[in-house]
Amino acid sequence: MKKTILAILALCAVSAAHAAPQSYRDNMAAAGKAYEDENWPALNEALNAAQAMRPWSLYVYRNRILARLLAGREEEALGLAEKAADRGLALDLSGHPAFDKLAALSGFEAITARMEENAKPKGGGGPVRTFAETGLLPEAIAYGRKQTLYVGGVRTGEIVKAGEKAERLSPVAAAPGGVFDLEVRARHLWAAVNNPPPYEHAAPDKPFAAIMIFDGKTGRIVREARVGEDAAMLGDLEVAKDGTAYASDSKTPRIYRLAPGDNAPEIFMQDPRFVNLQGLALDEEHGRLFVADYLAGLFVVDLETGEATQIENAADAHLGGVDGLYYHEGVLIGVQNGTTPQRIVRIGLDEAGASAVSFTVLQQNLADWNEPTHGAVVGDNFHYIATSNWPSYNQDGGVKDKPARQPLRIMTAPLDGN
Repeated sequence: MKKTILAILALCAVSAAHAAPQSYRDNMAAAGKAYEDENWPALNEALNAAQAMRPWSLYVYRNRILARLLAGREEEALGLAEKAADRGLALDLSGHPAFDKLAALSGFEAITARMEENAKPKGGGGPVRTFAETGLLPEAIAYGRKQTLYVGGVRTGEIVKAGEKAERLSPVAAAPGGVFDLEVRARHLWAAVNNPPPYEHAAPDKPFAAIMIFDGKTGRIVREARVGEDAAMLGDLEVAKDGTAYASDSKTPRIYRLAPGDNAPEIFMQDPRFVNLQGLALDEEHGRLFVADYLAGLFVVDLETGEATQIENAADAHLGGVDGLYYHEGVLIGVQNGTTPQRIVRIGLDEAGASAVSFTVLQQNLADWNEPTHGAVVGDNFHYIATSNWPSYNQDGGVKDKPARQPLRIMTAPLDGN
């Protein structure tokens, strides 16, 4: 009778965990409660629901492996670990006694060996440009005429440039906030600017996010179009040929549009599947905008209707953790700094742009990196910021003792022959 009662209580707990949670936060709270109660079926149920809402969260994925082990479902745990290895990932499966069960399973040694191989550096060998600056917290990069390099700093708000053969950066403009993205259009520099930390002159009581235009020669502010809401963080920017700008908001996930003649960016579209928007990649020829979400994956948005379609994963690859995203000759180039290992990847698309049909790692986990972020396609090369130095800062913008900030390095991943 006691066993029957316990079984009924466990079933009720699972049913409640299944029925009640409506959000990711609810599901994770249910998972925490189930863990404290050692209710392993409910733990697995809640984490599965959380993963459905954050398909590419490696944090949730790792905890699902642990939950399977705690529930005595070792083969399922092994299968999840193997899937991560198949996708080129290297997970830390330690730190809890239950992971010892995994290590004892037949087949796990081979998975461990593959993950160790996955973590090794790959690619590299391309040109590297190094500049002495360590304090920019560089996030934005663009190229202008005669291969002039432009870089924007989140920490300082500076926009700097260097000619094709220059060894030093020279100032162009000073933004009233951190520069998160740059686009060069004729003699103007378009920028996504935000003034919360880690911007060094942050005004937490008066936060703003704006699309700004600077004169490329004088640095003068030509236009400043602020988002009319405090809860915004513009992280990526694309500018169409007609001057229409699109910007992703990573704080309250949505996409803004600033049309020619508009006074302020307007919400272009939002989708309940969005979690943490990052890179945008404009394909004007086909009237679409590709969107990267750190935790929800890749989407393609119809520029006429604003409708978002989640890109299918026919390649069975890990499509999360993408920061910078770029469209080039029918494929997407992505900077995956939300994965282990961090990678520069090329994602082949079907003709409709709705399915990832191939996935190639161009570079990964290189010794000269300190979190790569944004880049730019120039000809058959992808030039990117290799040392953003984000890991060297606290959330409030303070500088950590470790890891040390590195000089600005612009590295290259060749796109031909890979």
